[in-house]
Amino acid sequence: MTLTLVTIPCRSDNYAFLVHDEETQETALFDAPEAAPILAELDARGWRLTDIFITHHPPSRRGNW
Repeated sequence: MTLTLVTIPCRSDNYAFLVHDEETQETALFDAPEAAPILAELDARGWRLTDIFITHHPPSRRGNW
């Protein structure tokens, strides 16, 4: 299995990560601060997004976490 990891800068202080499996052609996105740079990278590489994973969330507006 050959995986390719791409780090995509998003906004001024965040990142998204694409992990692409060369064998299956599946591409997973980890975190999604904004769509435009992620979609541009997918398009530039000719990859199709198959999975999305969100690893964190902003603090709740209702109470402490």
